[in-house]
Amino acid sequence: MKVFTLKKVVALSALALSTSAFAMDVEFNDEMWDADSIPEGQQCLDYGGKSPATPGMTVSNIPDGADSLVFVYNDVSNKRMQKGGHGIVSYALSDGQTTAEVPRVFGHTYEVPVGVEMVAEYRSRKGDVRGAYKPPCSGGKDHLYTIDVQSWQGDMMTAETTVEMGRY
Repeated sequence: MKVFTLKKVVALSALALSTSAFAMDVEFNDEMWDADSIPEGQQCLDYGGKSPATPGMTVSNIPDGADSLVFVYNDVSNKRMQKGGHGIVSYALSDGQTTAEVPRVFGHTYEVPVGVEMVAEYRSRKGDVRGAYKPPCSGGKDHLYTIDVQSWQGDMMTAETTVEMGRY
């Protein structure tokens, strides 16, 4: 099992920094995710979400030597929920893997798919259900939700790409 203690600290303190200008390509695998608006039912349970989850993604152009991808979920319209406020998860890569099919991570739970590990739970209010990922939860106030997709080799970030999930 891989330990993310240092990686967690680095991911939380230096999200916008990268050791390289290298960028990866990220595509959502589900047509309902259009990067414009959060699909109906994919908002948090407080606002009627139905089995909300992150979009499944294909990440390509991953730098050689990367051993994991880290996904940092943000509400950029809410300062408290930036820099991983909606959770941070990691996806293990095989040696030499430069493309990855990353599964969906369901919201409001600590249960994650095989190959995915929680790095930091999402920030919640008192009484909220906790977990690895908190779906968009602004109540339809047109907040912008993003994912910082980072590649890591050991404890060093080698690339980062930010994609928009959409507005809610």
